[in-house]
Amino acid sequence: MQIDGAVVLYGAGREARSTRQFLSEVAPLTKVYVTVDSGDADVQDCTQISPAQLQTLIDKKEVGLLVRSAGVSIYKPELIAAKKAGVEITTNINLWAKYRRGDTKVVAVTGTKGKSTTVKLTETMLKCAGLDACLGGNFGVAPLDLDDHDIIVMELSSYQVADLQLQPDYVGFTNLFPEHVDWHGSLEQYYHDKMNLLRRDGRYGYALGSQAAVNQKVQANLPKYANELPGPSAEMVAALHGTMRQSKLKGPHNADNMMIAAKLALGLGASEEAILEGLKSFAPPAHRLEEHQIGGLTIVDDSISTTPEATKAALATYPDHPIGLIVGGFDREQDYHDLANHIRTSSVTTIACLPNTGHRLVEAIAELGIEVDIFEADNLTQAMNELAKKREQFELLILSPAAPSYNHFRDYVERGEKFVELAKELFIS
Repeated sequence: MQIDGAVVLYGAGREARSTRQFLSEVAPLTKVYVTVDSGDADVQDCTQISPAQLQTLIDKKEVGLLVRSAGVSIYKPELIAAKKAGVEITTNINLWAKYRRGDTKVVAVTGTKGKSTTVKLTETMLKCAGLDACLGGNFGVAPLDLDDHDIIVMELSSYQVADLQLQPDYVGFTNLFPEHVDWHGSLEQYYHDKMNLLRRDGRYGYALGSQAAVNQKVQANLPKYANELPGPSAEMVAALHGTMRQSKLKGPHNADNMMIAAKLALGLGASEEAILEGLKSFAPPAHRLEEHQIGGLTIVDDSISTTPEATKAALATYPDHPIGLIVGGFDREQDYHDLANHIRTSSVTTIACLPNTGHRLVEAIAELGIEVDIFEADNLTQAMNELAKKREQFELLILSPAAPSYNHFRDYVERGEKFVELAKELFIS
């Protein structure tokens, strides 16, 4: 790998560490810097610099390559300046596609919600068919850390597809709702960037969720040479729904994800028997409607739900039980009025609202005149203590925040783990 100048890693998480290891193998003599917007950057064999120092290096034309982590927006002033100065900007996944992919077939799945379940279910079905498949991308192993496999199933966020150079063999697109306005700068830009997965130069097969299939933006961005994958037979559809009722896959929204996964698996050569076996043995991703029986209550960790639409889907999964709901987190300018309307017809009895978005749901509930016990808390611990006093009001307690975790937790995993830990402390009597 030839690099004309130093490399800068923007971001210091899993992808950055993976990229640094890759660079040590392919360009061991190259100087590598790392920068982050705040805090320390713990990446081995890197010199940490500030974003301001990055600009100085760019002005001196000392930077040949900038590798951004997924969460670092391509619309940041520092990246715009680097691009104008002629610096190549890439990502872990684009480096994998260029230098490590080989003949590997790629299944790329995106959408506002349902991605994690769809990719995990697809991988499970393929493995049950005896195919050499592995998860990578946003959910699973960082691409440059992947071993060689015949098939890689990748969950890709809008952060990753915005400047994606990889050519997939198969595409799954679950749905499209407002999200990530802070990263993309506007809702229209979010939609445009999300569509970049469809705007490919080569041929691919695709499977759309029911919402994506009728979405005009999705349809307008499908190239003529993309081929829609055929659906299962009527008999197979009936068998899938019957098997789902006996599986760990819950909720009407997941029936849609199941059909996308089945189409992708069939396209890759899996048999109907293997697909049904994959569905039967499927283990949902952690923190996605993950149930725990604690103190006579069903505690549901749905911390991975970071949009109002995902929270609506979680509530629809449990229509027959009084629900306590915890909602709120990092503000991405999402509208909560539709979620409030959904709560009106749901079985939610009690709602704890967290900063920074929780107040918006409180306001929407009040505007609509919905009668529900709703309160605001400063943090998750305070919310759980108050909910413990109200435990007679619900049979299920769901953490489904409809927002990311960044203002209080490192990520959704830490948030979900804290939720279950507090439940064990407060609800076991």
